[in-house]
This record gives sequence, structure tokens and C-alpha cells, in this order.
Amino acid sequence: RGTYTIVVYGGGGLSYFTGRAGTLPDAPVDIHKLNRIGTFRLMWHPDHMLRVGLESGWVHFYSYQTEGSGIKGEVNVTAVPLLFVASMPVRKRFNAFAGVGSYLVTSKLDYNGVVRNTVHGLGWMFAASYIQPLSKRLGINTELKWLNVSGTKDASLSLQLHLVWRALSW
Repeated sequence: RGTYTIVVYGGGGLSYFTGRAGTLPDAPVDIHKLNRIGTFRLMWHPDHMLRVGLESGWVHFYSYQTEGSGIKGEVNVTAVPLLFVASMPVRKRFNAFAGVGSYLVTSKLDYNGVVRNTVHGLGWMFAASYIQPLSKRLGINTELKWLNVSGTKDASLSLQLHLVWRALSW
């Protein structure tokens, strides 16, 4: 029997929207695809290679401005994932992650009033990371992540920086 550890990841970075934005046909809009993302992950590292945990956070998929009848409007699409995550070390300090679960996707239209629509969508996530230890309990994690919401066809590729904390070991 080896050591069991609870590891907490937290941080953020930039995401690039890779899906298809929901715009009106033939509407001239400038879609902002580079946005912010934040992640919080709680992982259990048992005494073998397969690690499991939960991940949540916030991702801003895309936004754009529109104008009609002299009124300016803005659309923002964001999501909060709740994913079951499994990971494995690939090499020393390199890890691979895969997750499945639900995304709470919110579309907000601010055009002569505010309209919000929120839907649940099933989706997944893949990530690869490199951890640089700072001390025995702390590290910095650089992570490349791809998020995909299947139902709404929203997806993003992100580069993030996380603080990694070995919260508990037994």
C-alpha cells in the first residue's frame, strides 16, 4: 500500500473558441473568440497510476456585437462545466486528463433589454499538463485543454496556468 493524496488545482488562462457561433445568417458581426477561462479541480491520487476527481470552473466561449434599427446589442456565451475527470501520468511531471459530464451553457443577449437562456449540455474535456514543483506541497501547472459541449456545439482550446496544492496525504 502506497501513499494516497488529495490534490487541488486552481487557475486560469485564455481560451480560443473553436466551435460554430450561433449568429444570424448574413449578419455582419465580429466574433470575439479569444476569451478568459478559469478552472478548479479536486483530484484523488491513489497508490496506482489512475487518478480520479471532479472539475468545474467558468469558460467564456465567444461574444459579438450587433446593431439593428440604430440600437446596439451584445451577445455573450459562457459555460460552467461539472466534469468527472480521470488522469494518468504520462512521463515524469507530464499528465493526461480526460473528463465527461455536464455543462451549464448561458447565452446572454443585451439588445433593447436583457434576455438570458441557460441550457444543460453533455460534453467532455481532454487536457495535457506539465507540473513544475515549487516545494514538496506546491507546484505550477501549465495545461493545454480542449473543452467540447456536444449539444450546443460549443468548443474551445485553452492554455492555462494553475497552482497545484497537495492538500492531504496519508
